[in-house]
This record gives sequence, C-alpha cells and structure tokens, in this order.
Amino acid sequence: METRANYVIVGIFTLAAILAAFAFVYWTAAIGDKGETTLLRVRIPGSASGLGRGSFVLFNGVKVGDVKRVYIDVDNPTVAIADTEIDRMTPITKSTQADIGLAGLTGQANIELKGADPKEVKLLDQAEKEGKVAEIVANPSAVTNLLQTAQNIFTRADKVLTELEGFTKDVRGPLTQTVQNVQTFSDALAKNSDGIDKFLSAASTLADELKGVSGKLDGTLKAAEGLLNAVDKDKIKSIVANVDAVTGNLKQTSKQLDGVIKNVDTAVGSVNDFAKRTQGTLAKVDNVLDGIDPAQVRSALANIQKASESADKAAADIAEVTHKFANRADDIDQTIKDAKQLAQRLNDASVRVDGILAKVDTLLGSGQADGVMADARATLKSFKQVADTLNSRLGV
Repeated sequence: METRANYVIVGIFTLAAILAAFAFVYWTAAIGDKGETTLLRVRIPGSASGLGRGSFVLFNGVKVGDVKRVYIDVDNPTVAIADTEIDRMTPITKSTQADIGLAGLTGQANIELKGADPKEVKLLDQAEKEGKVAEIVANPSAVTNLLQTAQNIFTRADKVLTELEGFTKDVRGPLTQTVQNVQTFSDALAKNSDGIDKFLSAASTLADELKGVSGKLDGTLKAAEGLLNAVDKDKIKSIVANVDAVTGNLKQTSKQLDGVIKNVDTAVGSVNDFAKRTQGTLAKVDNVLDGIDPAQVRSALANIQKASESADKAAADIAEVTHKFANRADDIDQTIKDAKQLAQRLNDASVRVDGILAKVDTLLGSGQADGVMADARATLKSFKQVADTLNSRLGV
C-alpha cells in the first residue's frame, strides 16, 4: 500500500516554522531593546553629511545604539540635530567627546563617542531624573572640514590663477621692452669691452693707491691726536679769558665811539663840501700835471713801490706786536679820546683849507702858473731824493 504525501500541508508547516523562528528572534531583540535603551540628542555644528537613520552610535568602537532621526535646528540653521537611541548603561559624562566619522569605504557616517570621567555625573541618569533628553555637542566632521578646506583652497587657487593670468597680460609688453633694453645694453657692453677692462684696471689701481693713502692717513691722524693731547688746556683757557676781557673793554668803549663817529660824520660832511669846491681846482691842476715829465714820475713811483715793499716787511714785524694790545685797554681809551680831539681839529682845519683853496684858485688863474710848474718839478725831484734816501737806509 503506497503512502500519499500531502505537499500542501508540508509547505504550510515549513513556512510556519520559518516565521516562528523570525518571530522568536525579533521578540528576543525587542525585549532587550525596550528594557535597556534611552534617548540621546547629539548637536552637530556644520555639515552632517553621510549621517542618516540607522547610522551606528559607537562608544570607544563598540556599538551602543542607532540614529533614529537627523534634522536641522530651526532656531540655528548652522547646526544639525541627530536623535539617537543608545544603551542606557553607556557611561556618558560632561567630558565625553562626540565625533562624526566614516565607517570603512562605504561612506556611511557614524557617531563616535569616547572618553568619560567616572567621578563625573552620568548625563543619561541626570536627564532621566530631570525628565529631559540627554544632549551632547559633537565636534565637526574631520572629513567634512577637510573637504571644505580643500574646496576653499581650490577656490582661492582659482582666484590667484585668474589674477596671475591678468597680471601676465598686463606686464607682457613692459617685460618684452625690458628684455629688449637688456639686449641692447649687453650689445653695447660687448662693443666697449676694451674700455670696460681699462676702467676696471684703473679702478683697481685707484683702490691700491687709496689703500696706501689710508695707511698714511692713519699715521697723520695719530700725529694730530698726539698734537692735540700735547696742547695745554690751561693756556687755551687763559687765551679765551684774555679775548673775553678785550671784548668787554671794547663793549665799554663803544659808547665813547658813538661820539667819535658823530664827529667823524661832521668831518665827512665838511670834506664833501671841500670836494665839491675842489672840482674846479682839480681841472686846473690837471693842466699843470700835463707839463710834468712822465719819466720822472715813473722813476719816483718805482722808488715809492720799493719803499712800500719795505713798509710791508715792517708791517709784518708790527703784526707780531698787535697781540699785546689786549693788555693795553686803558691806552685804547686814551687813544679814542685823542681821536675825538683830532676830529674836532679836522673840522677846524677844513675851514682853513677852504681859504687856502681860494688862494690856490687865484694863483692858478694868474700868470704865475709857469712858476708853479717849475716848483712842482723841483718838488718831484725832492720826492725822488727822499725815496732814494729811504731805500738806501732800509737796505732795499
């Protein structure tokens, strides 16, 4: 007797067994999750790229939960919020750090938790007591920051290249002109290479000479320094004191000089009047001088020149005595007084000279002019004899 198998019943039994196995696994997992999980809100500044529902939450590399939702903070759009469900026993404290990382080559982002101080209060327990959701701030994604930085670098590089391209176009003409000028200059140098060699040789010779001169200057400066050190400072102070005394005496006598200057001004006025009156007389004297022998005049002037040279030598000797005048301030005062008297006498003499000139005009206008010319010749001869005598006595 053959047994007939009911394939429908066998199939139904097989499906029921499979479904029962799946139900058992789901039941066991659901019971564990419901008894040991809690909510944790993670605030993510910046981009949360790659993070979505089902992403893992890891603590020191161990999975402790999953991401349930990712959304934008309405109050602060620059921040993303990830609501996660994690194991209630996860030791999360204030010192715990949250980072956004990538899992392998899939590009799936995960929330990685690390670090905790056992002495600190656990955020999950504190939030449960207060009836709130525990919250932690994550660090921005390193990969996202790297990509953003790379994007910024590429943007800046593109901007720099654009500016460099424009700059190259702007300076192309001037650079070409500069290169042409350099070429022209190098050609000129090549044509004048001999002259440049001579110039460099001369410069080298000059440098050698300057080196020798510098050595001599060193010795000269040392000698000058020794000379300055040898000067007696007390003598210099004494000389300065004497000069100060002389200037003081001159300042005191300046008041007396004012009177002398006034008298001199008066005398100058008289002399001006005298000069005006003598203009006509000088015209007549010119006629008289026309009759004088020029040879005799030249001889007399030569003798006078020799006498003046002797006088110059005597003046050099007198210059050595002038420094003694600083100690003769009283004599200078007396001299100024005498000058006043002399100016007064000059004023008186100018009046007398006017009378003499009148008589000279009368004499020149008369027939006695020939006698005057003879007397003038005799006078010039006398001047010559006097000059010769002075030259012989002075040893000229």
